[in-house]
Amino acid sequence: MNPTEGWKTKSLSDFWLSGRGLEGDGANHGNCALFSHRLLASEDMDAQAMVMTAILGAVSRVVDIVHGRNKFTVHFSSKETRTDFARKQIALSAEPLMDPPPCYLLPDIVDVLTGMALHQAAHAQFSSPEFYTEMPGNPFMAVIRKVVEEVFVEHLTSLYYPGYRGYFWKYRRYEFDLDLEKWAHKPRKNLMENELNLRATEFLLALRSTRDYKPSVARVQQVVDLVKKAVLIDNPDRLKRLSTRNLAKRAYNELFGNMIQHDIAYSLPSSLLDYQNRGDYQAETGSAGAKDRTNIPSDLQNLIQNMRQEQLQVANMAEIMEAGLDPDYPPPPPPMVVFRRPVMDEGAAERYEKARTTVKPFIIRLRNRLSWANTRQVIHQYHLPSGELDEDALYQAAYSNKLFQRSEVIETRTRNLDMALLIDTSASMVYPAAEGISRIELARNLAALFVEAMEPVDSVQTWVFGFNLKVAVNMQELYSPSLTQKARLGMSGAEGTTPEGSAVKYCALRLMSEGRRWVQKVLIVITDGNPNPGPETKLVKEQVRRLKNLGCKTIHISVGDRPGDYGYEHSIPWSDYNTVVIEFGRLLKKLVEEE
Repeated sequence: MNPTEGWKTKSLSDFWLSGRGLEGDGANHGNCALFSHRLLASEDMDAQAMVMTAILGAVSRVVDIVHGRNKFTVHFSSKETRTDFARKQIALSAEPLMDPPPCYLLPDIVDVLTGMALHQAAHAQFSSPEFYTEMPGNPFMAVIRKVVEEVFVEHLTSLYYPGYRGYFWKYRRYEFDLDLEKWAHKPRKNLMENELNLRATEFLLALRSTRDYKPSVARVQQVVDLVKKAVLIDNPDRLKRLSTRNLAKRAYNELFGNMIQHDIAYSLPSSLLDYQNRGDYQAETGSAGAKDRTNIPSDLQNLIQNMRQEQLQVANMAEIMEAGLDPDYPPPPPPMVVFRRPVMDEGAAERYEKARTTVKPFIIRLRNRLSWANTRQVIHQYHLPSGELDEDALYQAAYSNKLFQRSEVIETRTRNLDMALLIDTSASMVYPAAEGISRIELARNLAALFVEAMEPVDSVQTWVFGFNLKVAVNMQELYSPSLTQKARLGMSGAEGTTPEGSAVKYCALRLMSEGRRWVQKVLIVITDGNPNPGPETKLVKEQVRRLKNLGCKTIHISVGDRPGDYGYEHSIPWSDYNTVVIEFGRLLKKLVEEE
């Protein structure tokens, strides 16, 4: 193999799925159990949907590059969802996920699905409308036409986007070479039928297989060379002017010559009829049986669409990937950490407004406690001999040169701060807290207090995340500098358990990566009880120590009974809003002065 083509034995998606890059030699790619396969084989539909949503998000980002502003949506195929260019929709077969080939890991599967999506995107971008609207003369002509068009669109896309050539190769290898019996010619008793299918099959494999397939019929090789000479050129502008319709017609005539009459071809069956339907990934209604791996159930499709609407992102894909790489002793995979932006329901704004009204008397007090921050005060000066022209003074003054004004911006004490609030939204937060409200309502009120107080302060950036564990670690992005819809804070609910260690870790990663450089970081954790036993308890202490070494301050606000000490640098037990304001202001001022 050419050393420059070493990527053919490695995964193209591995570098961003696991972070290991392409340097692995694949030696440990034996019969490895992969987390996604275990989850997809389980009966937990939420787990299946999370894996498939993450994959669709990754594939969609690649497809978007081909289409630019003309965005297409990418789905898995179901009985209600199929490829439809008019609706800007691409449907992918779920077979690589549901029935993966031996030794295929997640990056390999994503390579195939990406190539599958890019193939459809290439058709949408470069195929002429006549390719879809014109009816071929007979089934053999349809096969020739489709093969020529697919070679054309894939090569043209590869000329514009050279990095995508590998995805097309991976897709063709999966489709045409893993199962040699799938497209192999099957001898027929009827000599005419046998010869027609033999030539069509060899033409298909010679142009689409990645095994350097050599046709046994000399005429087929001549036609293949004809097509390659016309299509496989390096000038994209010249290639775009090629008429694939005329080329396919010429290839058809050269391939079959005077061997058949059109009326005979209509009546003879083609063993490649399934090839013409490939790309739709749509089974007939009622045909989906236990072995149907192409379509996904409608309820799973709906769940995936809901998760995609929430902009779900798997944050720890690299860790999960590493968990399944040892075939002898695979460690248990860590919980999947999923960031999502909850879609607001009708009551979100009302719940947030109720929280804001509750804490309204304390908002100004907390803001005043931040008097050290960069709070702007604008003073306007009028009747000056120089500055900006004051039109009112110009019209009012009889004889004077004092027609100018100047605005002076006074900033108290310039201090920058990046602050993240991490709110426990586990099921235990439904229990009552002080003042006759539940703990989740109290946490929501505190989040509203901090956001309303910090928002007008120019030098402070605020993030708010909710967290719980239900199948995966759900990190709900409720507020951030890029998500300023405060009503989304009303979506904080209470379900699942308390993965506090994982939540602290990934909230801190978001804060560090999205926050400003050289700016003081503060993480405020609002919880009511103990984290989940086992690794999560240990992880809390580890992450607090790590953040302390990085210079990030941690403050814990307890809204319930918390008997254990998990290493937070500072703690504020709940008593009332005024105490929280005073204690937080005192702590924050002390932290900044220590900087």
